[in-house]
Amino acid sequence: MGGRRMILSVSTWSAHPLLESGAMTKEQFVEFIREHGAGGMEVVDIDFCDTSFENMHRLQQIGRENGIGITCMSLEHDLCMPTEDQRRQDIQKVKRWIDISARMGQPLVRVFTGWKKPDIPYELQMQWVYEGMKEIAHYASDKGIKLALENHNDVCLQAGEILKLLEKTAEPSLFTCPDIFNYKKFTADNKPLIDEECFEEIEKLLPMAANAHIKICEAVDGCTKDRYLDIERMIQRLKANNYQGALTIEFMWPYMDPSKDLLQELGNAIRLLRYQMEKTGVIEHE
Repeated sequence: MGGRRMILSVSTWSAHPLLESGAMTKEQFVEFIREHGAGGMEVVDIDFCDTSFENMHRLQQIGRENGIGITCMSLEHDLCMPTEDQRRQDIQKVKRWIDISARMGQPLVRVFTGWKKPDIPYELQMQWVYEGMKEIAHYASDKGIKLALENHNDVCLQAGEILKLLEKTAEPSLFTCPDIFNYKKFTADNKPLIDEECFEEIEKLLPMAANAHIKICEAVDGCTKDRYLDIERMIQRLKANNYQGALTIEFMWPYMDPSKDLLQELGNAIRLLRYQMEKTGVIEHE
């Protein structure tokens, strides 16, 4: 098969309401994504009440028993908390996750920048991001862990800002986690719009990608397309940039019609991404 190989992965956040509430166990999640054709999972800390090494290691074991590897260890955090003590706690939270990942032998951790806080100059918050990311990335380098920085938060969101941060940080552990949906706009009736400018912006982050997200809101046309994102085009751009790694679904349940079943819609999303990955030649047909 020609082209670049990728892994179809599913973020645990895709089933967040079920995992957080206990309506779905970690065993059931792994079995579900395996049955629908995934080959990996991205683990997000907020989806589990117990984020101890022991529980995360057990999830890793369950995955291995089902042929599902962990492609990334991700966490929610914010480097722009308003007090120095809060920012220090956030950095320690990330370091703890890096430690757990290192113990598990999982070499990739997804990280964030921070959310804008009112009445604090943007330049100061950017400085907090730089200082925090520099410390985290240096720590990750010492632990043999790569960091994948997602274009997610509204401080240091634009591609130029992220690339400048990577250059200024100058740590070999720091890469990108491109997610084009995070550059979305909205139509007059408040529907997501992913236009040419979004593709131009995300393109700048692709050469440094160590992880990649595909947010799927609703599988349509017989589970071959997403309602809002041109997934085939996004995969082709990753392929053109020689990306080899996980292509991870984040199923956008907040956008889901509440009358629909989350697991059915997630299953459709996995089938959709597998179809497009096979079509573009980055994964083999089953």
